[in-house]
Amino acid sequence: MVSVDKNQKNCHIIMREKYGWKLYNNKDIEIWFCGYIDGRTFADFMEELSLVLNNDFTSKHSILSWIKSISGHFAIVIKIKYWVIAAVDRLCTIPIFIANKGEDFFIGNHAPLLKKKCAIDDDSVDFMSRLEIAMSGYTIGSKTLYSNIERLEAGECIFFHKDSLCREFYYTYYPCKTIDKTKKQLKKEFTDVCIDMLIDLRDSSNGRQIVIPLSAGNDSRLIASGLKELGVENVICFSYGRKGNFETPTSKEIAKKLGYRWLYIPVSIRGKRDFFKSEIYQKFVAEFESYGAIPNVQEIYEVSLLKQHPLINENAIIVNGNSGDFISGGHIVKLLNNKNLPDNIGEIDWGLFLEKHYSLWLDLRSQHNDDKIISELKKIVLLRLEEPIEFNACYYSIMESLECIGRQSKYVAAQQRTYEYFGFEWRLPFWSNRMFDFWEGVPLKYKLGQKLYLETLHENNWGDVWMNIDVNNKKINPYFLRWVRALCKIVFIPIGRKKWYRFERNALKYFIHPSYALTIVPYLKILFNRRGYRSKDSWLSHKMLKDKGLSDNLYIDKEN
Repeated sequence: MVSVDKNQKNCHIIMREKYGWKLYNNKDIEIWFCGYIDGRTFADFMEELSLVLNNDFTSKHSILSWIKSISGHFAIVIKIKYWVIAAVDRLCTIPIFIANKGEDFFIGNHAPLLKKKCAIDDDSVDFMSRLEIAMSGYTIGSKTLYSNIERLEAGECIFFHKDSLCREFYYTYYPCKTIDKTKKQLKKEFTDVCIDMLIDLRDSSNGRQIVIPLSAGNDSRLIASGLKELGVENVICFSYGRKGNFETPTSKEIAKKLGYRWLYIPVSIRGKRDFFKSEIYQKFVAEFESYGAIPNVQEIYEVSLLKQHPLINENAIIVNGNSGDFISGGHIVKLLNNKNLPDNIGEIDWGLFLEKHYSLWLDLRSQHNDDKIISELKKIVLLRLEEPIEFNACYYSIMESLECIGRQSKYVAAQQRTYEYFGFEWRLPFWSNRMFDFWEGVPLKYKLGQKLYLETLHENNWGDVWMNIDVNNKKINPYFLRWVRALCKIVFIPIGRKKWYRFERNALKYFIHPSYALTIVPYLKILFNRRGYRSKDSWLSHKMLKDKGLSDNLYIDKEN
């Protein structure tokens, strides 16, 4: 995709040199960089970049080819003579924003700085962005809440030359390029990809301490057991949550089996509730405001406690399991409607996709709102994806692509901001280039239910932690909570299942959640809620809009 705007006259770079961003000057080249590169030293990376820019910096093709060759996670802004070039990695794990004021064009790594520099009024709110954040927690495409500020999308590069701006997508995850291989061949290839990504992790850590948030699931277990298979010893695993949560004993058992040190970060309702009222948390939200997505606060409290632990090194690297479940096919079954297979984009039934990604508040799921969201999603499909020849056989790949460049890019990957805030580097091995390329070619029959993924992990049985240790055994502990829930459920038998689910969500989930995630909002607000919230993200979207003087409860069946 190429779009050109010839009304822009000047380009200004407005950057913060913090949270991993650094400025490098090489003769007449100014380079802002954040992130890490796999398979080569940073010095080699910078030398290659200098050669590309000095030898043929006027060629977009050569620059795009070089960007495509980068493996790792990064964001980069380059200024050389009359050119400004900016690019993000395939997932846009580190955001870059662009804004305009009159004939001037601005690029930066902190959206509020651009808003201030461009004197963008608080009233210049984009209606669709507001609705999208209310329904999902993030915008569709490059939009933010404010019409004059946009964000680079996953796999995007922009070029500014003299008085024109060009935007190009150099990569879009689109798993419809299936390859005719046997399951045995694919298992061998997947094993090789895993080993490669873990070798890159080992080498880039350069002996530094690796810290793994180890859950009861598969993804973080793969990272921990794979590092053990490679002989990496400087690893610490940790678990967190309320007393009696199901994740902790499994995490402890895995770490013990692997011979890695293990830490437990206890979470209390009062401690977490007080944290969400603290200046530390408020500063975190302000420091990483994007205007395009709610903050990802999944581990913010726990990492604040981890930072204080004497066993955690100052230069430790945190490596989580995002998002092995998604890329290996774990979300497909919730998106497929096999009763009516569509023959083209116009026949897609979007109901399951909206149910999964655009239902933070049930009272916003009106036909009017759904139609507006679907219209925006179709624009992205037409902009970035080519319709496959056998459409009805792989239309699921459109849904996977939309989730990747939507929720995974804008919300899930934003969990890395927590690590940066507390001064830690991070790695995302499941989003390596080779992992992208591999899963794009795996047929649906091997992705459904994560069939290929799980079978391979169990057959390899790295660290001997795959055969006899439970995966996500979601029992409610301690026992008194289990009994309270059971008794309440019995009472609701004559009342009806629908009312039981509402009661459980409003009255019990606050206390039952493994990490007390709902302490982001007062309990009484949840207890008496009648709008039908889905999760903590519902309340985060509500708060994000409210803090900007906006309501999220205006879109029932009315036109804007």
